[in-house]
Amino acid sequence: MPSPFAGRRLAAVPLLTLALAVPAFASAGPNVTLKLSGALVETVDGQVKRLPLEGVTLKPGDEVEYDVLAGNAGSSAAYKLTPAARIPAGTAYVAGSAKAPDATVQFSLDGGKTWSAAPTITLTTPAGPVTKKADPSRFTSIRFLQSGALAPGAKALYSYEVRVK
Repeated sequence: MPSPFAGRRLAAVPLLTLALAVPAFASAGPNVTLKLSGALVETVDGQVKRLPLEGVTLKPGDEVEYDVLAGNAGSSAAYKLTPAARIPAGTAYVAGSAKAPDATVQFSLDGGKTWSAAPTITLTTPAGPVTKKADPSRFTSIRFLQSGALAPGAKALYSYEVRVK
């Protein structure tokens, strides 16, 4: 079955969500914004190039890097910052590609209902159920759990790659 992206331009980006905690004593809260950008990753003559997705026609095997930039324009710190994004349909997460300084990464197999750093699946075999690590191509969502607070005026960058099926 051909990829749903083959010969088409990518018009939509993954849905972003955000969770954060606001301290009870704050008179004004954090004001966190998320900006998602994507780039086609190509290696030309041994050099890695990133081309903005706008106007790019993706084909099977292409790798796309998504960057999530979180910025706190508020007057108090944002605690427990947890930006999350969907892995677009027709793509597969590239194992080990998540980059998130001062954050841990979790994945979902069910559109964000449950999360794990190492999702597993259970298979039914003639010998009984067997639980094994899920293949990254099954991931539907990714989220980043910021370990510290995002200070007022600060920014944090999270990134991950997908491959077009």
